[in-house]
Amino acid sequence: MKIKNILDSKDRIIISELLKDGRMKYTTLAKKLNITPAAIKERVERLIEKKILRISALLNTQKLYPLTASIGIETDADGANLLIRKLRNCPLVFHLIRTSGSHNLILNMVSTDISLVDDFLNKQIRSEPGIKHVEVNLGNAITVPEFNQIRLFYSQDSETAPCGLRFDDEMRCSNCPAFTKEG
Repeated sequence: MKIKNILDSKDRIIISELLKDGRMKYTTLAKKLNITPAAIKERVERLIEKKILRISALLNTQKLYPLTASIGIETDADGANLLIRKLRNCPLVFHLIRTSGSHNLILNMVSTDISLVDDFLNKQIRSEPGIKHVEVNLGNAITVPEFNQIRLFYSQDSETAPCGLRFDDEMRCSNCPAFTKEG
């Protein structure tokens, strides 16, 4: 299935404009495309419904997290599935990719400092059964793209985070290295 078959030229322009400014008014878009604001609204709603488009806020991760880590994890199949379930909603993790090759998973995370990366590795990854090898590459903050979608807080009704730790009163994970430092 080609993008050309899913999106027409108006859809592509709408998406391009919303990527530049997600708060652009439908009336502004309508003038650019010479169609009604109602037609723009209908197209945007259809793109959202088909999960082609999602409008959300992006954060400048360089301002919040000066360090990133790319973590290659070699584990058995059960371990990979467990880590995906456990870490898919972690506020530190911005990419979690199942791979083939020397690693089963590649995890990319943001961090305030190297001790947070170390705590995360020990508490969230190395402590799990089936982990065979972990390789870490540290880097400066994410450079491209400058703005990224990351989770700062959980917004779930559950008392337990996806990784199994309990939430505190501020909906942060208690004892999670993302929010606490042992001293």
